[in-house]
Amino acid sequence: MTRVKKAFAVIGSVLFAIFAFIIGKRKLSEQKRTPETPPENHAANAALDAVQETFEQEVDRVKAATTSDTPADDLADLGNARRR
Repeated sequence: MTRVKKAFAVIGSVLFAIFAFIIGKRKLSEQKRTPETPPENHAANAALDAVQETFEQEVDRVKAATTSDTPADDLADLGNARRR
């Protein structure tokens, strides 16, 4: 290779390294951004509260059925009512 070709190869390699460094630095700075917190969803909160309340009511019904005089009949009634 001639001196000119070697010079072009060196200059090209240096320019490529600078270009790669700049692009890499941009990509890393984009990844370090902290994510924003999502806005509060009032509908989802209300739905979660309703589900939690229903769950607690069902648990109370099962507890009452298991402590009654005829727990098998009461639990069977709860199971049959659930299927309907």
